[in-house]
Amino acid sequence: MGNNRDRQPLEPLNEAQCLELLSSIQRLTGVGMWAHDVATEETWWSRQAKEVHGLDPNQEFAFGELVARYTDTDAEAVLGLFADAISDTEPFSVDVALTGAGTTERSIRLHCEPRQSADGKLRLYGTVRDITDVKRREQRIEVLRKTSQELRSVSSRQDVAEIIADAAKNILGLVNTTVRLVDTDDELLRTVVATEECLERAGDRPDYSVGEATPAARTFRTGEPELHADHELTEDDHNRGDLQSGLYVPIGEHGVLSAGDVVVDAFAEHDLEAAGLLGQLGAEAITRIGWVKRSRAV
Repeated sequence: MGNNRDRQPLEPLNEAQCLELLSSIQRLTGVGMWAHDVATEETWWSRQAKEVHGLDPNQEFAFGELVARYTDTDAEAVLGLFADAISDTEPFSVDVALTGAGTTERSIRLHCEPRQSADGKLRLYGTVRDITDVKRREQRIEVLRKTSQELRSVSSRQDVAEIIADAAKNILGLVNTTVRLVDTDDELLRTVVATEECLERAGDRPDYSVGEATPAARTFRTGEPELHADHELTEDDHNRGDLQSGLYVPIGEHGVLSAGDVVVDAFAEHDLEAAGLLGQLGAEAITRIGWVKRSRAV
């Protein structure tokens, strides 16, 4: 058994090793770092911090340039907190929505800690982390709570369609949403609700024959959701305007909820799952309405 007294102490890390360790920690945790020198007004962003913002990691950016990537409301709030951190040396942590080329938002958590050095210079140190997945989990809980409550009091399929379309847009961030419900007499999936944004980007949304080879009709027939990363590869003749990718989820046996985005590969499996949850809630509400109407008729 070796004697601890015989062991040589570890050599301290040199600057290059420290930077490599820092880089590894950032990659493993997904947390980016930044620092701002108040006197020179210069800001340093780590490679991970730039990537979180969807920016070129080889370029340098002022603090305001990255903040401009946030929604207008969040950008204004962050700049106010930034000014307070300088004047009052108060730390802050804030969640902001990050805009990009597409229409679905990503979420970032920005943290700041002011520090004054021995020579009196004030610097701000902070972290940034992509919390989109965390926010989406919270959104699903909110979908269950808010939408379930609203659907309890509705009495028509139109009401159900409007509520789930609104939830898709304002809770899940699927701004280009269409809800189609089946017309069993004509074997059609009729467009009942399309958001204003969807109409602006894709034009009037058509009804689909239940038997045709469109993603919406196929989703209705099979009961299986579909994710289309690139509508250039979607094999039908329908025009979707500026929408380049889409997702489709069944509303039980009653219809289909679809959403699109203006960029390719905008959606992931968690988007499909969240939209699918809305579809299930809508299906349950429409089924309940049908039961109530049949019982009253008896």
